[in-house]
Amino acid sequence: MYSYKISDEEHKKAKGVKTNVVKNEIRHNDYKNVLINQKTIHHQMNTIRSELHQINSYHLNKVSLSPFDDKRYLLDKYKSLAYGHYLIDEIKNLKKELYLGIIS
Repeated sequence: MYSYKISDEEHKKAKGVKTNVVKNEIRHNDYKNVLINQKTIHHQMNTIRSELHQINSYHLNKVSLSPFDDKRYLLDKYKSLAYGHYLIDEIKNLKKELYLGIIS
């Protein structure tokens, strides 16, 4: 998920959230509030699904915006590295040395 604003024009993406919800209900400030306040936002969506050749309509309440990312190594509140990045091992070793008191 990401959002950026140029002048008065907003560009928003949220994976797994219906396009009309992103377009009509989610604002750029929602992205900022989620990141700063560490809260999740839920939105209601309607969808049609087929299960065993039976078409059904569902009303879903999904997490639309969340500050938590389990696919990245978090450095701080705003910065992260992709898992497998070469700096992660160096950072872990540095933290370990600081914890053990090797480096002051």
